Amino acid sequence: MFKIIENWFNCQGVSLENVIFNEKSYPTVLELKSTRRSEDFRCPVCGGHVHIHDAFKSRLKTIFIPEKPAVIKFSGHRFRCSECGETFTEKTPFKYPGSRITTFAAQWIQALLSKGLSISAAQKLTGIHWDTIRTVQKDVMDKALTERRQALRGKDYKPTFLAVDEFAIYKGHRYATCVMDLETGELIWVGKGRAKKDFAKFFEEVKPSFLSEVKAVAMDMNAAYNVLVEEHLPKAKIVYDRYHMQAQFGRDVLGVVRLEEARKHQNSSKALKSSLNEISDKAEKKDIKEKAQAEQRAYNKLKKARWTLLMNADKLKTARKISLEAILSEHESLAVCYAMKEEMTRLFWLRDEKAAKDGWKRWFEAAKASGISALEKFARLKEKRLPGLIAHAVYPINTGKLEGFNNKIKVAKRIGYGYRNECYFFTFIRYLSLPFVRS
Repeated sequence: MFKIIENWFNCQGVSLENVIFNEKSYPTVLELKSTRRSEDFRCPVCGGHVHIHDAFKSRLKTIFIPEKPAVIKFSGHRFRCSECGETFTEKTPFKYPGSRITTFAAQWIQALLSKGLSISAAQKLTGIHWDTIRTVQKDVMDKALTERRQALRGKDYKPTFLAVDEFAIYKGHRYATCVMDLETGELIWVGKGRAKKDFAKFFEEVKPSFLSEVKAVAMDMNAAYNVLVEEHLPKAKIVYDRYHMQAQFGRDVLGVVRLEEARKHQNSSKALKSSLNEISDKAEKKDIKEKAQAEQRAYNKLKKARWTLLMNADKLKTARKISLEAILSEHESLAVCYAMKEEMTRLFWLRDEKAAKDGWKRWFEAAKASGISALEKFARLKEKRLPGLIAHAVYPINTGKLEGFNNKIKVAKRIGYGYRNECYFFTFIRYLSLPFVRS
C-alpha cells in the first residue's frame, strides 16, 4: 500500500524520505520532501525568475485507514525573485485549504459525514479535531447550496408560495426565523431573532427579483411579519396558518372555559363537603355527600376532557362521543365554544372568497355576542387578521411543512449537542432542507 502512496506523492512533486511505524501508538509518521526546483516557479508579482531562499516545515494529519491516522512531516522551499525581491512559499499540493489536514483526509471526513455520522463521531473515528471537521463540512454545504442556487437560477426559477416561522435556538427564549419555499421544501433564508427588525434582514439579503412572483406567504399571528411582507411584497397575499389559529382557540377559549366550568364543580363540591359538619340529620347528610361526590366526578370528567373537546367529532370513538354529548348538554358555555370550533374548521375548508368573507364576519359577530369572555376576547384579537383568514380560501397554504422541518432542526441540535457557531448552524439547517440531502 505504501508503494502506491509513494507513487502518488511523486506525482505531486514530493518524495517519500522516511516512514516511521509505531505499532503500539498511532499515528504513523511519513516524512516528505519537496522535489520541485526553482525553474518550476515564477514570481507571482512580476513573473521574473526565482531562486531558493529558505526552507520551511509543516505538519499535516492524514488518514489512509479508518481509526489509523497518520502524520505527514513535509519539508518545502521558500523562493525569492531575482528581479523584484518578492518572497513566497510554495504550496503544499495535498494540503486541504484552511486546515492542517490533507485532501485525502478531507475526502474521508466527507464520506463519513455523508453517511449520517455526527461531527463528534467522525472526530472519534479519525482523531482529527472537531473544528477542522466542521470546516470541511461547511465547505461541502456551501458548495452544495451554491450549486443548487445556480441550478435554480439557470432554470429561472422563482418561488410563488412561502412560509415564515420561528424556531428556538437555545433555551431561554432565544429564537431564529426561517423562510421556506413551500413548493420545493427548501429554506431560502435563516436569520437570528424573530422581531420585526430581524425579519427585515430577509428582504435586505434576498434579491427583490427573486421574490417578484410570490403570490402568498403563510405565517402565524404572533409576530409582526405581516407588516414587512405588505411593505416589500405588496402583490402577495398574507395567509394566516389554520393550525395556529385552531391551536390558539383550543388553548385560549376551549381550554379556559373548560377549566372555568371544572372549577365551578370543584368549588361546589368543597362547599357541600364543608357544610356536612353543620348537618345532624343522617338522611340529609347522605344526600349532600352524594351531591358532593357527583360534583367531584363532574370536575374530574371535565379535567380529562381536553382532547375529547379538541378532536374532530368524526374521529371520536363511541364512548368518547357519548361523554362529549353529556358534557355539552350539561355546560352551555362549552357547547357554544365547541360549536364555534366546528364552524371555524368548516370555514377553513371554504374555497370561495366571498363565502369565506361572509362566513368569517358572521363567526366574529357571533363570538362577540356570545357573552363568554374568553371567546369575546379571542374574537376581538383575531378579527384584526380577517383579510389573512379570508385569503386562505384563495390560497389554502399553511406552515405545516415548515413546522415539520422544525422537528428535523430539533433532531440536528440534539445530535450535535447544540451549536456555538450560529452561522455554521444556519448553513447546516439550510443544507438539510435541500431535496437531495438525506437527514
